[in-house]
Amino acid sequence: MTQIASSQKSLIQNSREKNYLIVGLGKSGVSSAKYLVQQKKKFDPQINISTYDKYLDINKQKELLKGLSIKNFYTGDIKHEMCPKDTCIVLSPGISFSEIKAIAQGKDVVNDIFLFLKFIEKNNHRVKNLKIIGVTGTNGKTTTCFFLEHLYKSLGVNVRVAGNIGLSPLELINDLDYIEIIILEISSFQLLPFISKGLPVKLDVGILLNLSPDHLDIHKNMEEYYQTKAELLRSSKRTIVSHNLGLNTSTEFTDISFGEGFEEVSKINNNGKSLIKYRQYFQYNKKYIFDDQGFRVEINKLKITGGHNLLNITAGIAAFRVLGGSSNRLKNILAEFKGIPHRIEWVRLLNDVDYFNDSKGTNVASTVAALENFRDKKNIILIAGGESKGQSLLPLRDHIKRNVTHLLLIGKDAKLFEECFKDIITTQIVRYESMDDAVCHAYRFARKHGVILLSPACSSIDMYKNYTERGNHFKEIVQRL
Repeated sequence: MTQIASSQKSLIQNSREKNYLIVGLGKSGVSSAKYLVQQKKKFDPQINISTYDKYLDINKQKELLKGLSIKNFYTGDIKHEMCPKDTCIVLSPGISFSEIKAIAQGKDVVNDIFLFLKFIEKNNHRVKNLKIIGVTGTNGKTTTCFFLEHLYKSLGVNVRVAGNIGLSPLELINDLDYIEIIILEISSFQLLPFISKGLPVKLDVGILLNLSPDHLDIHKNMEEYYQTKAELLRSSKRTIVSHNLGLNTSTEFTDISFGEGFEEVSKINNNGKSLIKYRQYFQYNKKYIFDDQGFRVEINKLKITGGHNLLNITAGIAAFRVLGGSSNRLKNILAEFKGIPHRIEWVRLLNDVDYFNDSKGTNVASTVAALENFRDKKNIILIAGGESKGQSLLPLRDHIKRNVTHLLLIGKDAKLFEECFKDIITTQIVRYESMDDAVCHAYRFARKHGVILLSPACSSIDMYKNYTERGNHFKEIVQRL
C-alpha cells in the first residue's frame, strides 16, 4: 500500500509544532492558506505557514496570497530546507504524492478535505444537523454529485457540492449554519492521507461507484487502488456500493447495493455465516430504474442517457433514500436532470454530424463508456490522447474496431495510442500537435449522420490546466467551424 508517513502527534492534533507547507496553489491550496491564516489569527499566533508551487514564481505567489501572513514562499525544485522536521504538508489535488515523497518521510501529509473534516469534528455542536455524503469511484463521481445536488435543490434543501469538483470544502465553513447537506467528490489521491487513520469524522453516507485502472502512476496496483477507495467506506455510517464492483473484498463494506439487473442476495463466508445482506437495493434494466420498495421510473422519460449515467443516478437515489428521502417527487426531478458539462455533452449539429464533448473522460474506462453510448453509430471520429497515467489502453481496442473510422491523437502519449491500435486496419490513425488541428481535420473526415467525439481517455495536464479548459477549447473550436 502507498505509504504516507504519519506522526502520532499530528500537527493537526495538538502538536507543539505549528509549521505548515502548502504544496500547490490552485483553488485548494489557496483555500487551505486562507483557512490556516484564519486559524492563526483566531487561535494560535505560533502557526507558521509556507507555500510551494513549482510553476508559480515567488512574486506571483505573493500576489495570489496578498494580505495573508505567509512566512516563506518557495518555487523551483523542492528541497528539504523547505520542510523542517516538524512540518505538516498540505498537499493540493492534482499534485502527485511522488512529487513530495523525498521530503514527506516522517511528516504528516494532509489535504483540504482533512482540514475541513477536522474542523467539523471540533465544531460538532455547531453542525449537529449537517449531513455529509462522500462520493468516490473511478468514473461518474461528478455526475452523481451534481445529480444529488439537483435532487436536493429541487426539494428546497440547502445543499453544496465540494471536493475534487472544483470548490474546496474549506470555502463552506462560514456558511455551515445554513447548509443542510454537503456532497464531497473525493478521488483516491485525496483519500491517501486517511490510510490507517481514517477520516476525522464519519460521513453519513459513503458511495463507491466503480473501479477500473486509473491513477496507477500513484498506486502500485488495483488492489492498492481499491483499498485506498475503501477508506471512504470504512469512515462512513452507511455504505452504498455497486454490486458489480468486481472485487470480493468489497462485500465487507456493502450496506446498500446498486447496479444493473440483479437479485437480492446474501454473501456467505467460509464459516457458513452470512457475511452481508443487501438490506436494500436500487437498480435498473433496459426499461426502468427501480428498487425493492416499489419505486419505478421509465428510462425513456429521462433526458440523460447511457448505462454509466443510469448507474450514477441509481447510486444517487440510494443515497437520497438512505437519508430519509421520499419517492413521491423523484420521477419529475429525475426527468429534469440533463447531466453535466464535459461528460458526453452535445455541442453542435453541423452538416448532419453531431459533435460531443467528453473531456471529463480522463481514463480508459470512461472513454469505453462513452463509446458504448454510440455503439449503434457507424461512423465515429474519436479525438483522444493526453497524459495516460500508466493505464493500459487495451480495453479500448474492441470498441475502436467496432465503429471508430478515424482515431485522431493529441498530447504527450499520442504515440502510445498509435502503437496500441496501429494494426486495426478499419481505423485511420493520425497524430496532431494541437486540438485545433485535430478538430479541423475531424470536420474534413466526417460523414453524414456520424459522430465526432472528444473523449481523451487521458488527463489534460500535459496541454491544459484541467479537463474543463480542454473541453471548453474543444467547444470553442467546434462553434467556429
